[in-house]
Amino acid sequence: MFVQYPTYLNTLENIQDLSRINLTSLPDNSLFALWRPAYHFASPNSWMNDPCGPLYDPVTQNYHLYYQVQPAYVQWGNISWGHAKSKDMIFWEDVTSWQGYDYVTLAPGIGNKYSILGVFTGATLPVPASSNITNSTIIVIYTSVQYLPISWNGPYIKESETQSLAMSYDGGITYQHYVNNPILRSPPEGMDITGWRDPKFEQWSEMDIVLYGSDQGHYYMTISSGIRDVGPRLLIYQASANDLTNWTYLGPLISVPGNYTLNEQWSGSLGYNFEVSNVFSLVEKAIDGGDNQTVHIFATLGTEGGNTTLHPSPQWSVWIQGDLTKIKNTSATMNIIASGVADWGDTYALNSFYDSKQDRRIFYGWVKEAHRNYGQRAFGYNGQITLPREVFVQVYKNVVNIHESISQPGPWTVIPSGQGTYTCKTLGIRPINEVINLRQNSSYLALMSQTFDQATDFVSLNMSSSNFEMKATINISQNATAGFTFRRSSNGLEYTTLIYDPVSEHLVLNRTYSSLIKAFDHTIIYAKHTLLTTLIDENTTQKELLSLHIFLDNSLLEIYANNRTVMATHIYPALSDSVDMGYTIDGLVTFSHVSIWYNLKNAFPHRPLNSSIALVVDSNSRIFPFLNIFIVFICKRLA
Repeated sequence: MFVQYPTYLNTLENIQDLSRINLTSLPDNSLFALWRPAYHFASPNSWMNDPCGPLYDPVTQNYHLYYQVQPAYVQWGNISWGHAKSKDMIFWEDVTSWQGYDYVTLAPGIGNKYSILGVFTGATLPVPASSNITNSTIIVIYTSVQYLPISWNGPYIKESETQSLAMSYDGGITYQHYVNNPILRSPPEGMDITGWRDPKFEQWSEMDIVLYGSDQGHYYMTISSGIRDVGPRLLIYQASANDLTNWTYLGPLISVPGNYTLNEQWSGSLGYNFEVSNVFSLVEKAIDGGDNQTVHIFATLGTEGGNTTLHPSPQWSVWIQGDLTKIKNTSATMNIIASGVADWGDTYALNSFYDSKQDRRIFYGWVKEAHRNYGQRAFGYNGQITLPREVFVQVYKNVVNIHESISQPGPWTVIPSGQGTYTCKTLGIRPINEVINLRQNSSYLALMSQTFDQATDFVSLNMSSSNFEMKATINISQNATAGFTFRRSSNGLEYTTLIYDPVSEHLVLNRTYSSLIKAFDHTIIYAKHTLLTTLIDENTTQKELLSLHIFLDNSLLEIYANNRTVMATHIYPALSDSVDMGYTIDGLVTFSHVSIWYNLKNAFPHRPLNSSIALVVDSNSRIFPFLNIFIVFICKRLA
């Protein structure tokens, strides 16, 4: 399977010509299909970022995902909410259409003067707004923006961000704004804040029990924030189930100093300001299937301003586990006992919902492009959403503390269990089971186990693809390294490698030679990852094998290791034959259970391959897409 280039690129005679192409001089949308992912969630075109308001509606049995978008632009601004729905979170349908601005559900200033400069991230639930408004089917609470700029390290304009509510009476297709918006006008008095946005609200029985001793049915809402020159804060509010228009501030749920880290090698940085934070409970189910269950409290945090040598971006996607402690009659704090990285790549703004249909917690994240804005108008789009990810409590028993690595604070809690072993618990992350739906009518390849004992840069798998799902297990001796090479050109000048180094305990995605186009991001991504050793009997230990689950979707590469370490990023090969794949080995290594499904299905079967839109030419003419959206909304109301 080969990448098809526009005709004017096919006329190039050699590599040197290709490397000298100025992508900024190409026509708008001329590279739209070249590197665009197919089976990941994406806007029909244009700029997109945070996933917003994911939910499952039991009435219609639809999953919904909203997302931030600026139609007709490939950079951030005029943030609206796009919308798509699904029966399985794999195959999606635009609401109401992919064409024009039809997929926009909430737009700046439409029905709410406080959102004139943006509809920022928020949350949805299939519940009525209050006992006085019982006929609404879904409500949304979001950050309405009326002043810009907003930046964690810049001056903060009072009431630039407020929290607003809207109600849907047709299953989330259209929304009517609450007449008394905003429902929260300003942050708590006396705080010199760095931001105040991205509300997330749910019922939370564990907090009720901490505060009141029993489940009272309250709703709790977190708002991401920070205090200037002090550190990030996650603020928590409370409302009764009878009135979600009226919220009371309880206090800061999470408070840490600026650039705090539990363990820089393993946990990332909590930065200076939080964004798109989610707090949730996970039940650790008994391994033997019994009724014994333990509840764990987690939070995911988008962090800004973090400084670490292990991450090229100052924005991190991290998770923490904590204990809730009542500090006064009406408030509680979350004390951090474990902290890890939710995605080591370019994924940010992770947002979740409780899937009542399957009793699980599902996350989506925004995967930023890695083209560094080079040729962005020729791309005609900017950003995608990860595959849906299920999080769960991962439990490992009889773990031996090799090199004392797990005795450090980090992404685990550790309990001694006798014979010098430990029970280790962490946050598990895996793609949802429904990803197998992508394999319908795909091609399949299963490889025999192979052992290597010499250094080899590339052992071809004798197949070529830029669209596949792969599962593999690798047994790596202590002084060896091993992994895979993706999107390799026939002349060997372009390729991307993923290897595991057991000595440094790093999963390494090397993009140095991923593209001959040097303007793109070629940063090497490092993910800290240890393989655990467990005691089998009193004389025998067994080291965990490296288990990889990899998705390559043209340019988007999403990697899961042992269902606890994750990274997603982009690569943009410039050569049309950069589709080969193979092993890369240095030392004694065995590859087994290698399964590959390729030619996976399109996530949006009702869209054409080219769903681009005419981009606005004049950067000062942002009023035009805004007016178009306004006209679309008026037409919808008149229909």
